[in-house]
Amino acid sequence: MKSWRARFFALLFAAAGLLSACAGLDSTTGTDYLRLDPAQPVATGEKIEVIEFFSYSCPHCFALYPRVKAWAQGKPADVTFRYQPVIFRDSWEVPARLHFTLLALGEVERLGDAVFDAIQLEQLDFGNEPVLFDWAARQGLDRQRFIAAYRSPEVARQLAQVRPMAQSYQLPGVPALVVDGKYLTTNSLSGSAQGTIDALDRLVKVAREERAKRR
Repeated sequence: MKSWRARFFALLFAAAGLLSACAGLDSTTGTDYLRLDPAQPVATGEKIEVIEFFSYSCPHCFALYPRVKAWAQGKPADVTFRYQPVIFRDSWEVPARLHFTLLALGEVERLGDAVFDAIQLEQLDFGNEPVLFDWAARQGLDRQRFIAAYRSPEVARQLAQVRPMAQSYQLPGVPALVVDGKYLTTNSLSGSAQGTIDALDRLVKVAREERAKRR
């Protein structure tokens, strides 16, 4: 599995400069980010908010995930980060529900890699609930507790907010990173997976400077 996974990533990263977002975007702005108009509310107080909009069903999100994960683990102290699923097609609803379930159980960080591998490499059909519940049990999760969270009103509430959020943030596709509700960058805009991370670093600095001027 690891050798196949390594070959998979090597092919994806080799083509990173040609990757477009899953929903598609051809940038003609000549820059590696877009400014959202209107800007979206930020609920992180004194800290700069970074959101990655993604889907476990998106192969480009899978390719970017190791870089985003590494960035999030070493992010500046004045930055908060979270993953936000999107639903651009009906088949993405199940992975979004799975994300919110793992979030409710405190297992997103531990099992993010495993979810991507199961969907992208093993091609497990998580739309088949017994397949999903068996997988969860194999990850060391209590089966009944997982099912209860998966079917809970709170997870349903979060899921209902996904489609409107994608519209509010004017998402051209995924993966997309939004900084402080104002700046959006994608692989299509930056030209590569690493270019997206580089743009993210610069946009965090811009947001920090803007916040300092308001004080």
